[in-house]
Amino acid sequence: MSASPVPGLPRTRCLVAAIATPLTPDYRPDNGRLAALASALMAAGCDGIALFGTTGEGTEFALEDRTAALEALLAAGIPARRLIVSVGALAIPDVARLAAHATDAGVDGLLLMPPVVYREGITEEATFRYYDTVLARTARPGLRLYLYHFPGISGVPITPAVVRRLDERHPGTIAGVKDSGGDAEHTAGLVGRFSHLSIFTGTETQLPDLIAEGARGAICGLANVMPRLLRALIDAPTAFDRRAYLPALLRADAILSRRQFIPAAKAVIADALGDPEWRRTIPPLPEVPLLERLRLTADFRAWEETLAPALRNRPPEAAPARVVDLRRA
Repeated sequence: MSASPVPGLPRTRCLVAAIATPLTPDYRPDNGRLAALASALMAAGCDGIALFGTTGEGTEFALEDRTAALEALLAAGIPARRLIVSVGALAIPDVARLAAHATDAGVDGLLLMPPVVYREGITEEATFRYYDTVLARTARPGLRLYLYHFPGISGVPITPAVVRRLDERHPGTIAGVKDSGGDAEHTAGLVGRFSHLSIFTGTETQLPDLIAEGARGAICGLANVMPRLLRALIDAPTAFDRRAYLPALLRADAILSRRQFIPAAKAVIADALGDPEWRRTIPPLPEVPLLERLRLTADFRAWEETLAPALRNRPPEAAPARVVDLRRA
């Protein structure tokens, strides 16, 4: 009797961690550490993993490193249907190659932001043409694309008109939108206009009301460091109950916001795991200076102590590799 298929991402109250990427000394993805964190986040309540998005420093890696990392996660047992892969790159052939590789691997979908080099004068027509060209170049059955609205980084908004045109041109291919613009009214407008698409927010503080309005959930960076708290927030039965978690979330976010998010999040992950290798970032992103890092991580640990034990992000215990090797010997 064949095993039952692994279910995909839930249709509602879906929490996807925009996973940070650990680095080797030569600034390539450390796939062993990446797979370990992905497994730990899913064990802590995340429904899935978004690989190589903004928090994951994805566009800074070579294509072969990005495809190898996806294959490493799959080999480690992360179900393909629980993965969303960001395929952003500057060259359209590179985007198409990444998109084809991830689609052929059976992932839930792809995440794509417009390129970030040309930030002025990009019209809705030009934005539509970009996505239309990528989809034509990729030409894979079963391809599912989430449009990535993050104008603060790309300089190019994903407007409802662009979403509508792409959805009509590629029915069944446009899976939804990840809205990281921070404008709750824009996100709610997408939910209202496109009820057949999956609308995710990247702004965790907006989840209480957006869940009530029909958003699918969140693809977010804070899930790296507080997955259990976000899981409890999303699962709370009413918007009122969900809002009860916001003060704690905001206090932690204020601690992380003392520095750029990626270095700050990596400092907290490194501290939680007792693994300084996690602090490494790709230049020109800076690491958090020593004294600031000590204050930041101490304050984050103190914040976490204020939470109920079930909401704390306690990493799974694992013996050091040296100890494991000695035992096997």
